[in-house]
Amino acid sequence: MLAHHKGVLTLAIVMSLAGSALSLAQPMVINRIISTIGEGPVAWLVWLLVGLLLVSSVLSALRSYLLTRTAETAVLATRHRLIAQLLRLPVPAYDRHRTGDLVTRLGSDTTLIRSAFTGGLVEAIGGVATMIGAIVLMALVDVLMLGIVLGVVAVTLFAVVSTSTLIQRYTKKAQEAVGDLGAGMDRALVAVRTIRAAGAQDQVEAGLRADADLAWLQGVRIARVAALIFPAAGLAMQGSFLLVLGIGGARVAAGTITVAELVTFVLYLFMVSMPLGSIFAAVTTIRQAMGAIERIGQIMEIEPESTDGRTARDAHSISFDNVSFAYEGRVTESGETPEPHPVLLDVSVDIRAGEKTAIVGPSGSGKSTMLALIERFYDPTEGRILLGDQDMAELTRSSVRKVVGYVEQEAAVLAGTVRENLTLGAPDTSDERCWWALDQVNLRERVAETDGLDTILGDRGLSLSGGQRQRLALARMLLMETPILLLDEPTSAVDSQNEQLILDAVDASAEGRTLVVVAHRLSTVTDADQIIVLDNGRVAATGTHSELLATSPLYQNLASRQLLG
Repeated sequence: MLAHHKGVLTLAIVMSLAGSALSLAQPMVINRIISTIGEGPVAWLVWLLVGLLLVSSVLSALRSYLLTRTAETAVLATRHRLIAQLLRLPVPAYDRHRTGDLVTRLGSDTTLIRSAFTGGLVEAIGGVATMIGAIVLMALVDVLMLGIVLGVVAVTLFAVVSTSTLIQRYTKKAQEAVGDLGAGMDRALVAVRTIRAAGAQDQVEAGLRADADLAWLQGVRIARVAALIFPAAGLAMQGSFLLVLGIGGARVAAGTITVAELVTFVLYLFMVSMPLGSIFAAVTTIRQAMGAIERIGQIMEIEPESTDGRTARDAHSISFDNVSFAYEGRVTESGETPEPHPVLLDVSVDIRAGEKTAIVGPSGSGKSTMLALIERFYDPTEGRILLGDQDMAELTRSSVRKVVGYVEQEAAVLAGTVRENLTLGAPDTSDERCWWALDQVNLRERVAETDGLDTILGDRGLSLSGGQRQRLALARMLLMETPILLLDEPTSAVDSQNEQLILDAVDASAEGRTLVVVAHRLSTVTDADQIIVLDNGRVAATGTHSELLATSPLYQNLASRQLLG
């Protein structure tokens, strides 16, 4: 991270060192002024001192601007890289991490990086340079008093460095707690209508308060450690000052050193003690930044979704050849990963070109998983999937998704305009084509009655009904013109009127395409050319509606429960 800003950081360090040198020169000038009073002119020495102060102030201001600007640039660059990474993680990574926690890493974690620049590394380097220079010059004045000062400083530094490791540890835990809070709040806001309807505000609030309390507890722990560190500089300064005054006064009285030398030594003592405050603060802020960087690094270290493979050719058929699949287990709080649970077992089916294929079965039988494998969100644990005559494992995921369109069960609608949602996968689409797609899914009237294609949709498309969101997603797939279209329970959450509108839209979208539909309501797929019946991850039967009613007990049971026969 620092490697990208070597030039600016080097300049800031040089300016910091120059400022330290100017500061170290000031006590020497003061010493000369005191010694020269009554013996010769001192005006030029006073002007020299003023000049040193002014130049030192200008350098400090320039350094502060450079560091602040570099800090903002570093945060921006980190956010850019993290955004790119978050959008390209393999789908299983999203299963292992909660959305709110990922958002927290992009927000508050990256902000902590700023402090590593503005109140951290460079300030510490400048402070160390000032301390070293002051110590060397103090040795020229009086070695005995220097030894006493160094003893106090060494003990203080040891105590600070020893306790600062706790800050990094607590900061990481605090950011994790904030991530949990963000994830919980995200889930609550998405389901706020359900929560209100169930009267569960107090229950949900209690859970979120517990997450907030945990974040507070870690913050208090950081404050406790910081409370031990920050007074250390003052304690070292006051103790050293009192010792120097006592011993130095005695040495002046004994004639070992002069008053001017004592004053010079005291000024250098301040130059040793004052940077200690900056160094201790730098240790704290850098430790906090390291905790945040560690969390960001956990995401950046995940290999993005692979882009290897050759480009898929257009195809209209799909074949499963002895496919088995199990989802990865989510890591528990104890760090253990449970054994993967098989979802599909030895699945072998052919989805024929230009036909409508339905996938049905009890909940949890693996229906949606089959679509996820076709879309290459996941790869089979065993077996292979063919796109036409092409092994999908040898194809790039992006090219597969240009051949296979997908409308998920809860159709995603982005905040923005209707046009932005329609052209998400085909940004060069004309307005005329957008209106055509809306005609195909019977949405023209709903869109035209507001602001047309510029109609603003609420967050997650909440200004549309569930059926309208589903049809808008179908229109988006129409504009992508994929030869194969996957639909995951497109009528699962709509009434009978909207169901018929969606079915009409599906029929319109299926023209000239291979259509694969996961269905819970068998009435929506009785006209399918082929129905695949899944049971506990295995293919229990295949055939048409009438064939399955005659040959498949499971399908008969599903149909009888839905009053079909």
